[in-house]
Amino acid sequence: MFNSFFEDMGGMPGGMPGGMGGGPQEDADTEAFYKTLGIEKDANPTQIKKAFRKQAMKHHPDKGGDPEKFKEISKAHEVLADPEKRALYDKYGEKGLEAGGGGGGGGAHDIFAQMFGGGGGGGNRGPRKGKDVQFKLNVQLEDLCNGATKSLRLTKNIVCKGCEGKGGRGVVKCQACKGRGVRMVIRQLGPGMIQQMQAQCDACDGEGEIIPPSGRCKECRGAKVIEAKTTLKVNINKGMSSGSKVVFRGEAHQTPGIEPGDVVVILDCKEHPIFKRKGKNLFIKKKITLLEALTGFQFSLEHLDGRTLLVQSDPGTVYEDGSIKKISDEGMPMESNPTQTGNLYIEFEVVFPTSVTDGQKKAFCELLPKPEAEDMALDGEDVEDVELVDVDMQEERRRMQQEQQRGQYDEDDDEGGPQQAQCRTQ
Repeated sequence: MFNSFFEDMGGMPGGMPGGMGGGPQEDADTEAFYKTLGIEKDANPTQIKKAFRKQAMKHHPDKGGDPEKFKEISKAHEVLADPEKRALYDKYGEKGLEAGGGGGGGGAHDIFAQMFGGGGGGGNRGPRKGKDVQFKLNVQLEDLCNGATKSLRLTKNIVCKGCEGKGGRGVVKCQACKGRGVRMVIRQLGPGMIQQMQAQCDACDGEGEIIPPSGRCKECRGAKVIEAKTTLKVNINKGMSSGSKVVFRGEAHQTPGIEPGDVVVILDCKEHPIFKRKGKNLFIKKKITLLEALTGFQFSLEHLDGRTLLVQSDPGTVYEDGSIKKISDEGMPMESNPTQTGNLYIEFEVVFPTSVTDGQKKAFCELLPKPEAEDMALDGEDVEDVELVDVDMQEERRRMQQEQQRGQYDEDDDEGGPQQAQCRTQ
């Protein structure tokens, strides 16, 4: 196969394909791999396999051998056990393999799986496992506080019972790819340049076997799997958080000969209209009137667990706008120990009246302490009356930003207001 390919390219005198160099063909080292295994160049596949097993058992790292020596043995066997790679190596040595895309495979690991129950010094790898599947499950903050059970309906592939995952009757191994599902193909990239690569076998569509049309299973039509609906019960523990995962082992898609992956359910908590959660603590904001801030208040609050809390102000306490109070042990339960809970924090927002009457002003003046007199002269040439104007700060900040971009102001301060423009001289 390789000989005819190179002849079609007009031969390769004077060096390796693709300008790799390496001298004439007879100078290439085409015996090193044979010496590594201790066999002659005309050894047949059975002799190669026996030689590898003998050397591998002697030098395997799990048996106390030299890891580097074992790598050399594995590489030599990988090439010589593959007819196409061996032909390329016999003609051009290791550089021919590099130019042709050699390497890869896994013959050493396959044999060690039979010899030692594992592969290449890594122990027993066990059956291959399919991919995990993730789903998001919408939950409420109440679910995370009290615990809940949710149902999740899935559609997944299961092994066909009609053919037990074989696809039908009369199934035979694909001869084109020797049951591997892939074939080594070589293509010409340009003058003197070739590439060797793996491609899906077109004879069996990568299945590694062929099912006669007349023998295909009637239930799965040769697909080996069928779709089925299933329902998973997702148990949400008290104290779980948004982003917590609930794992169902082996509940993902089934494939013959492969261990099913896991279904991973990720909890996604929606924003609560009243409570905000930070770890094990809860936070709320409560609006109170100016009268309540001065004279006291009382209100009820429905907790996440359904209880009603009666909240009352401390006698004689004046509540400022933005003040925060704590109610101990009324937060979220801890997942590790649901009997322990965090705290509930309440931030008070004092709502001031938008206007007052003359009578109210008089009453306020009589009840409230008078403001301290300002220590400044209120007459003279430097005193000037000014007017307070209502302002939309969002619009003001937008205008300031536009003026700043035009170079009328320096950078805004922390409050979004402009600094005094600097004088510029030329």
